[in-house]
Amino acid sequence: MDEFVLRPARPGDGDDLARGWIEIARYYAGLDPQAYQVPAADGLAAWFETLLGRPRSEERIWLVAEVAGRVVGNVEARLEPPVDSAPRQLLRHLGERRVVVDALGVEELYRRPGVASRLMQAVEGWARERGAALVSLETDIASPLSMPFYERRMAYQRRAVIFQKRLR
Repeated sequence: MDEFVLRPARPGDGDDLARGWIEIARYYAGLDPQAYQVPAADGLAAWFETLLGRPRSEERIWLVAEVAGRVVGNVEARLEPPVDSAPRQLLRHLGERRVVVDALGVEELYRRPGVASRLMQAVEGWARERGAALVSLETDIASPLSMPFYERRMAYQRRAVIFQKRLR
């Protein structure tokens, strides 16, 4: 595999991000078409370009993995401050600075050589630099790709289960 570099996402990455987003959506829609959909490709790259053109807060990070000038993966995360009501909450982590990973995606061809691991390690380093006590994220419990990645490769622990009931 070619070497990859991590860098901040920037304007001009929209086409690659759209392509990767659709690939990841197809994977998840294949797992559960009731819960996931493949977004419309028309205008998706432009939508990403709009997001990339907006100023980013110091409390957000958006990194991409690039191989030979092409984006093959990305991660987005945000810093969450302690909540004001933390002394009254049951969950201890609500009184701590923490980072929430909103999205992680890597194109299929680049999934095994460590691209996702490096992206997550970069987020963890960014979180530590900002005094975060933990990193959290959600993924589909039925995913044979993401569950072993987070539990075995990245040493994350299951801490909750989200229940849903479709009403229509």
